[in-house]
Amino acid sequence: MKITVAIISKSEKINKSVLDSVNFASEIIIVVDSPVKKSKTIGKTHFYYRPLNNNFASQRNFALKRAKNNWVFFIDDDEYVGTELAREIQSLTSKTKYSGFMIKRVDVCFHQPFLYGETGNTRLLHLAKRKLGNFTRPVHENWKIKGMVGELSSPLYHVKDNFISEFINRMTHYASIDAHILTKENKPFTFWRLILNPKGKFIQNYIFKLGFLDGTIGLFLAYLMSVQSLTVRIFQWTKRN
Repeated sequence: MKITVAIISKSEKINKSVLDSVNFASEIIIVVDSPVKKSKTIGKTHFYYRPLNNNFASQRNFALKRAKNNWVFFIDDDEYVGTELAREIQSLTSKTKYSGFMIKRVDVCFHQPFLYGETGNTRLLHLAKRKLGNFTRPVHENWKIKGMVGELSSPLYHVKDNFISEFINRMTHYASIDAHILTKENKPFTFWRLILNPKGKFIQNYIFKLGFLDGTIGLFLAYLMSVQSLTVRIFQWTKRN
């Protein structure tokens, strides 16, 4: 079956290895977070320029509307499709009983995979029929579709060699948005959440989800996830006041 690969990016300069890894697609759509410019096409790759406006779901829905194929495969600009996953996707047929497929994402830092912690068992809906649903929630967006969802056995690799600096940059950008969304979802700021949630996040990642088995990077990730939780609550407090 023909597949459209959609990439949401801050820049039109996508790593060549990322693009090469999705060369099996008959169409590639790149939505660039940029003031509106005229779209352009290079081969089978289409560039669209659209301001993010703190809404990742809107960017992904924009890509869905412009895809020509029935099946759309979303990846980020720092994710890499390995040979096994590419073959598995290419082996799918349009007669499948599933409307979409979950894919395990493996974070990799300096060639070491994160096997434990909160990110060690991340499975997301990356591949689905474009007409059966849309993305919801501005950040940590969720692709909601109708029908049965299967799961592919091969992983998608998320390269995080600069994960500490990238994490901090993303945290300061997303925390304000996330704080607003949590309040709308009836999860307002409380001092109990401020005190307990960051500690609970660290314990969950490092102890209960065995993050300590990932060594030093497992400790760093558990700590950063805790700081992220704290930052969101602080933003909630500032918005409330």
